[in-house]
Amino acid sequence: MSYPEAAREIAARLAHGVDDTAAAGAVQLAIEAWKSLAGTDLAWDRLGLELLDVRARLYSDHDDIVVAAEAPIRDDAETRLAVTTLLEQLARYHDRMAADDRDDLARRLSHDAGAQQLRRAVAALV
Repeated sequence: MSYPEAAREIAARLAHGVDDTAAAGAVQLAIEAWKSLAGTDLAWDRLGLELLDVRARLYSDHDDIVVAAEAPIRDDAETRLAVTTLLEQLARYHDRMAADDRDDLARRLSHDAGAQQLRRAVAALV
């Protein structure tokens, strides 16, 4: 599956509700883009720093998630759109998690912080 197709599929799964596996897949897929494209533009490095922190805080127990997709090979408009759309949807997912009062306050604040970091990552690429 191509990178943009995988990003669209995962973003659609996130839009349909709480799906921890899709959320972890989104982080992994975005990190793969960063790994492949780091060095082409400083924006990818800023994105990578935000993603690595989100992964460490919110997805440390999802290290076994693998997304079967080709890594992006060039920094172009289609790749950036795929990554930004995916991360925007993931930020909305974390907004929903932050608003869910079934979780304790610390966890909800962590989701809120994650959503803010994801939006900073998106802003770096725009």
